Amino acid sequence: MPLYRGWLVVVACGILATFSWGLGFYGLGVYLHALGQRHGWSTGLISSAVTLYYALSAGCLVMVGGLIDRHGPRGVLAYGVVTMAAAVALLGVITAPWQLFAVYVVMATSWSCLSSTGLSSTLLPWFGRRQGVAMTLALTGASVGGMVLVPILVALTQRRGFAFATAAVAAALVAVGLPLVPLVIRGRPGAADVASELARDRAGAPAGESALTARTWTRQEALRVPQLWTLMVPFALALAAQVGFLVHQISVLDPHLGESRAALTVSATTVAALLGRVVIGVLSDRVDLRKLSAVNIGVQGAALAAMAAWPSPVTLVGASLVFGLGVGNLITFPPLLAREEFGPRSFGTVFGLVGAATQAGVALGPGLMGLLHDVLGSYRPALWCLVALELVAAVSVLGGRPRHRDP
Repeated sequence: MPLYRGWLVVVACGILATFSWGLGFYGLGVYLHALGQRHGWSTGLISSAVTLYYALSAGCLVMVGGLIDRHGPRGVLAYGVVTMAAAVALLGVITAPWQLFAVYVVMATSWSCLSSTGLSSTLLPWFGRRQGVAMTLALTGASVGGMVLVPILVALTQRRGFAFATAAVAAALVAVGLPLVPLVIRGRPGAADVASELARDRAGAPAGESALTARTWTRQEALRVPQLWTLMVPFALALAAQVGFLVHQISVLDPHLGESRAALTVSATTVAALLGRVVIGVLSDRVDLRKLSAVNIGVQGAALAAMAAWPSPVTLVGASLVFGLGVGNLITFPPLLAREEFGPRSFGTVFGLVGAATQAGVALGPGLMGLLHDVLGSYRPALWCLVALELVAAVSVLGGRPRHRDP
């Protein structure tokens, strides 16, 4: 039996995720440190450009999903690859703060094309019953990007300079990522052989469609459905808490563990995230996704509560690992839920709204955690505030479960 081409799309999306998260998410910390040393710019100045980056990308996500719905993914992904490579390369040669902001504006548009909205809108139409496994495998590339590309960026910067490092990874993105778009992601499923495989994949899925999944949505219509808000708000809150903690994790752990052990715990948290993503990916095709999301969020909230209540070295390390198990899943659940509850016809349009909301949570989290720390005087009460966000998110996502399900 020939290999179903949808799995090649999974591989392609996984490779693109490796570059997009490695350069457009985890790489931001490398750029901040290198640009500060290279030009003497303040952390506040560079951080404000990062804030602009996240805010603008959240707005762009709304449009990306609709573009893929109307025109397919190839143009969107190709634009994302070219502009991200150009922006990363330019970071190595800029000389003035206004250029930094201009580059981050360009990079924001590319990140919106190559993050979860663009990749899930490309991938999910190829799968039915096994969409959870497919998404999990593809978005594992996000974790790989942090584990592989960040050390490469740091090593190249130390040995050859920041300009060489950014040019090298940008060239690698173009050389590896751009050919994937026409060669692998050649369009949408629809040919007779692909349709046959897709039908076989969906053999175990429930028959029939609900009123929500059977229709084509506009953004305005979708926003009038309360069920959509029970996706947008909970995951935005959960991601604000998650990213807020992760950005400040070393600062939270350092007083109790020391810098080296704190850094090692951060690395172990990343490994736990990879493991948790694989486990939940298998379960996501068999378990109610909203219940699974609530459990994931609740476990992370419990881990934060343990750190706040008992900040001993053993508790902090153990709770960090437990927290890490749920890290990757918060970007996997929203597209799966959006497709399950609103159908495939307008997935990009609907998930563009969800993606914009969650990106706003990502942008808010680090600053919120820092503000809470400064206002409340330490990280312990700030962690309790994050626990409250997690609790509201878990209850809200459960509250959006459809009252009636098709047989």
